[in-house]
Amino acid sequence: MRKRVLVATAVAGSFLLGFLISGAVDESGRGGAGPEIDLPAAATQAWFPPIGDYDTGGEPLDDERFEALLSTLDEALTADETLADFEREAPIHLWNFIRRLAVPRVTEEQNERVSAFLEGFAAQHPDHRAVIESNMAALERYGHASPTVPAFSSKVSNFGYREWFDSEGAPFSDAQVDGMLGSLDAMLGLPETRADYGTESRLHFTLLANRLQKGQVSEEQYARVVAYFDQVEARHPEFGETIAEYRLRVASFTPGRVAPNIVGTDTEGVEFALEDYRGNIVVLIFSGEWCGPCIGEYPFHHFILEQFEGQPVALLGINSDADVETIRRAKATGKAPSYRTWWDGHGEKATSGPIASAWNVTGWPAIYVLDEEGVIRTVGDRGGHLIATVGDLLTERRMRELANSDAVQVETIPAFRTMPAKPPE
Repeated sequence: MRKRVLVATAVAGSFLLGFLISGAVDESGRGGAGPEIDLPAAATQAWFPPIGDYDTGGEPLDDERFEALLSTLDEALTADETLADFEREAPIHLWNFIRRLAVPRVTEEQNERVSAFLEGFAAQHPDHRAVIESNMAALERYGHASPTVPAFSSKVSNFGYREWFDSEGAPFSDAQVDGMLGSLDAMLGLPETRADYGTESRLHFTLLANRLQKGQVSEEQYARVVAYFDQVEARHPEFGETIAEYRLRVASFTPGRVAPNIVGTDTEGVEFALEDYRGNIVVLIFSGEWCGPCIGEYPFHHFILEQFEGQPVALLGINSDADVETIRRAKATGKAPSYRTWWDGHGEKATSGPIASAWNVTGWPAIYVLDEEGVIRTVGDRGGHLIATVGDLLTERRMRELANSDAVQVETIPAFRTMPAKPPE
């Protein structure tokens, strides 16, 4: 086996941090043992030449660099640790190989060499043929003069962000938050991340932000997250703009934080603001007629409008269709629900309008539920879960009103926790 470049001491420190804090318990007794960050060896060692060595500006890849790359793949796939757990280790090596073929122009002869090598390896190791063949599809997609290098992070991120971190809407334990930060720190320290920090770090920061939207973050936990971002920025001041973007995302769009105000014009050209609806339970819905899953949510939105009519509930849309007439027609025919909607299709891409960009929306539909104080309570609830959340918040509000008044009777809100995940009739 060839001598590989081992991970730097800083990376080892990152892993140690992850291991130590994943089991942390504070004085209040919250927390508990967290999972260890068990990443594949293929991710933690620098097996391949720097990816920048393969940026030929679209010129053909010379035989010398091609041979070095193919030789490295051979050594990586036949390493003891790879053969010991091929399904776990090999996809990382194959992905790293494919990434280095994404930018240069690969000749037909070189393509044939790669195919012949992989076929030969599969013949020698028939038990691993399925893994080889499944990754050859990615080679066809990315390995032929793709305009961009696919992210390394996409192959390893799930090892560092596990279901253990999902609190299902409940408050996070301290151990969960510390475990997420330890996992992020370890992933940011991987050789492939460090070699292209500006690109690779984005996925890891996004995963952290998405995980934090799955539960409730306390003020003390939020302070620890912000402090970690400050530490990362001190280590990488050249990426301050990227880090600030994700710090803002955590600060503004995580459950428990007050949602930023939105000001824009509705589909009829009239300006209005999110703060105009303070005092109501507000459901913010980023959608568009171009988006099939968004349209699939319409029956549930119609149901909420009907079921909670007269209640302090407001549904507000943020529409990303390129032409405002598209959503106007959908509302006029009754296909799209009648709730008030900002038209946000103003960017170079319709989905890059000022509101969606400010809220860092990258997937549709994106749905936020706010309480009457403007605090984000849930992110991503859809279908019957969304109906149940609105019902729960109304009940919570009524209970507070009852506790603060001498009224004998207070109107109750129907419970929807058993609402099926299909459109109401």
